[in-house]
Amino acid sequence: MDEDENTFPMDIIADLAARPWKFRPEGYLVVILADTEEGQRAESALVEGGFASRDVKLYTGKQILENYEVYEERRTVAGKMAGSVVDDQEGRDLYLAYAGEDRCALWLRLPDEADVPKALRLLADYDYLHTRYYGSERQTDFRIS
Repeated sequence: MDEDENTFPMDIIADLAARPWKFRPEGYLVVILADTEEGQRAESALVEGGFASRDVKLYTGKQILENYEVYEERRTVAGKMAGSVVDDQEGRDLYLAYAGEDRCALWLRLPDEADVPKALRLLADYDYLHTRYYGSERQTDFRIS
């Protein structure tokens, strides 16, 4: 498997122009969990439940903030202008706010929206605060009260 095959939208790679920190991902379920320990447990549950380990990636709050800092330093003026039009600004702000509270984010590559219920069932017993599915035509939020 090459690096690009297992690169997630929030990853920082050597060639930023080839794959920017993307705030309009498609085919991903993003789960915000209370802490890293809970995130690791949830990650294991998804893999044990049949999702491929290469399709699951966990980011700590610290990693999210560090990646974003690098991303912002590398962005060009043109990239910022384009981002203001196409990025999911509300999603980015929410994601960074959770990271600032030291929450972690679990990303699940899930191109088929029909698999979302299975993933949510596997995560039902874990302490997650918010989940968003980025589909091809829309995004759907799942909040826990």
